[in-house]
Amino acid sequence: MGRTRKLKFETTVPDAPQATASPDLDPVWVARIRERLVAWYAEAQRPLPWRADRDPYRVLVSEMMLVQTTVTAVIPYFERFLNQFPTIEALAAADETEVLKAWEGLGYYRRARQLHAAARAVVTEHGGAFPTTPEAIRALPGVGRYIAGAIQSFAFDQPAPIVEANTQRVLARWLAWREDLKSSRTQARLWETAERLVPPEGAGVFNQAFMELGALLCTPRSPSCLVCPVAAECGARVLGIQDQVPTTTPKPPPLEVAEACGLIARGGRVLIVQRGPGRLWEHFWEFPTIHLTGVDPAGRSFADAVDLAEGIQRLTGVRVRMGPVVQTVRFSVTKHRVQLDASTGVGLSETLKPGPGLVRAIWEKPENLPSYPFGAASRRLVAWVAKHEAKFPDFESDD
Repeated sequence: MGRTRKLKFETTVPDAPQATASPDLDPVWVARIRERLVAWYAEAQRPLPWRADRDPYRVLVSEMMLVQTTVTAVIPYFERFLNQFPTIEALAAADETEVLKAWEGLGYYRRARQLHAAARAVVTEHGGAFPTTPEAIRALPGVGRYIAGAIQSFAFDQPAPIVEANTQRVLARWLAWREDLKSSRTQARLWETAERLVPPEGAGVFNQAFMELGALLCTPRSPSCLVCPVAAECGARVLGIQDQVPTTTPKPPPLEVAEACGLIARGGRVLIVQRGPGRLWEHFWEFPTIHLTGVDPAGRSFADAVDLAEGIQRLTGVRVRMGPVVQTVRFSVTKHRVQLDASTGVGLSETLKPGPGLVRAIWEKPENLPSYPFGAASRRLVAWVAKHEAKFPDFESDD
């Protein structure tokens, strides 16, 4: 039998200088990782819908959806989205409202707008043919280094590296790297290793296997080292620190925010408003909402504190008589944890004049509300309106 090759893993603590020797500099280690990972993937890969072919459009859609979202959550959205927009031309021709509605529930809606803009760029700038060069792919809206690497390797089998949530964790453990995962130094080191590992041929299969290992075995907690095909090559496993690596800086506690909104009825219709551009949830619809306390995640503010009736009049031009709080919705967005109290009310005037941060305000029939794109919190209120419409205050005005 041949002698076991001894590798030096980077085992310093964050305050100490890193060792110069590293396993990814050893071509034998690199070859073993490639061979064992691809062999494992041939047996263990999940039959995910975006793996059915190498269409770059499908790759783009799936990777945009998978950013900060689980595979289980994405699968039904991916299938519905592709049914509605089967080609990049179909997506490019769609109205933004259609795209947002199709994306509704996935969150991080900036991704939907970027995907829509990328589709339009492919159609207008490349004649509908997806670009193949790294520079042209990276130039597409919303396409950073990771998504570009996914498109290059999965669709075109180009040897582009991938560092994302799963692979950066795997890399940190392979290298026994203990510095903060989010630091620029760490990210540079991980990208450098990923570039060495991706093979010149079969890059797409390798990168898929790389990501699959992190998703199925090299999980954030309690990694399945006993069945990992590359456990013998893992520095963290060798040192017994797989549960301590990678190191991440704890997130600060969320900022508490209080808001209030009105479910305002008049003449059998409900008052809804549309956010303006350049703000959180831009072009989404909601019930007129005011900020009460804390740091407003949407960037809205009033010069002085107002009650809900006055706030709604400032936002919509409608005078209202407010009823009781009927629903409280709690949700998280960006760095904030929000408590939204919803009260019923009656519109005392009909003329609408959208105020700060809004582009439209309309009276809409309750049964039509589901056709509008709403954020998650507002969708819960839409469902409440549908269920409790009969309990609303008098729908008739009392001008």
